[in-house]
Amino acid sequence: TTAPAEPSGVQLSDDGKTITGKGEAGSTISVKDGNGKELGHVTVGSDGTFSMTLPTAQTNGQSLSVTAADAAGNTSS
Repeated sequence: TTAPAEPSGVQLSDDGKTITGKGEAGSTISVKDGNGKELGHVTVGSDGTFSMTLPTAQTNGQSLSVTAADAAGNTSS
């Protein structure tokens, strides 16, 4: 019934192709563009880290949102 913690330490690689960070183990991290379109999702590993390759490089100052969701569908801010 409680949403997972907000992802932390989120970083975009210099080439704009990979997002990494930390989250609650087992939660699903979703990355969306500024228009709310999902660019992809990945499950946080047992060590609490995640890494996701984006479908297109984000190198022009685009706004991205990164959230975590648990198996019950609760979503972080």
